[in-house]
Amino acid sequence: MKKINSFLIVIACLFSASTTFAQTELNTLGSYKWNIADLPRTFNGKLQFSFVRAEDGFPQYGSVLAGGAYTNVQDGSAFQIYFPYSSSMGGKVPRIRLGQYNNQGWSDWQSFYTSANANNIDTDWTARKIYVVDKIGIGVQNPTEKLAVNGKIRATEIKVDSGPWPDFVFEEDYKLTPLKDVETFIKENKHLPGVPKAKEIEENGLSLGEMVRILMQKNEELTLHLIEKDKEIEDQNSRIQKLETLVNKLVK
Repeated sequence: MKKINSFLIVIACLFSASTTFAQTELNTLGSYKWNIADLPRTFNGKLQFSFVRAEDGFPQYGSVLAGGAYTNVQDGSAFQIYFPYSSSMGGKVPRIRLGQYNNQGWSDWQSFYTSANANNIDTDWTARKIYVVDKIGIGVQNPTEKLAVNGKIRATEIKVDSGPWPDFVFEEDYKLTPLKDVETFIKENKHLPGVPKAKEIEENGLSLGEMVRILMQKNEELTLHLIEKDKEIEDQNSRIQKLETLVNKLVK
């Protein structure tokens, strides 16, 4: 029985301790407690909460949570999280600054990007690399592609990975469509063979990589046609010269 009672007492103590811990409160230091002269090391080993203003070195009116888990004489380890008083006095989003090691004071204030300010017209995102899992829409609310842009794009270079490059046109077994058949196809369909129709492009857009590949194939086919025609012209010129030579002999 004594063992059971002891066990119940231990359980009661644990419950009481956890309840007390859950209800622990951090009392505010009062209005305008801190000022611009407070160094980060002031908050090392403490956790403090206070109302502040711009005159004290903060972005504007607001509440600040400050602290530092490690007690030392350096500026490092301390932090301040600023919560604005209102949208007109302090903004819409919290900011943070950190104590810099080796007694270098505070870092600059950095904003937390949230739904409140991430889409503001004056928001300036700066990052070395951005990894997006789903899709990005610029001027497009519900993008269906990995990147959808409703507007102009300017770049110094664009690299597109397309399908197989059409050098197969130069293989010996490639069947070059005769120009007569190409002419018939154009008259019937009003576009080149192998090139998407205007209606398809208007409805589905144009794949840059695919279009470059198609145009390259047509350019290579056209080159082969020109080579073939050049050979025919040379053959005709050779025959004409022979005929002229024969005529001159007959005339003499």
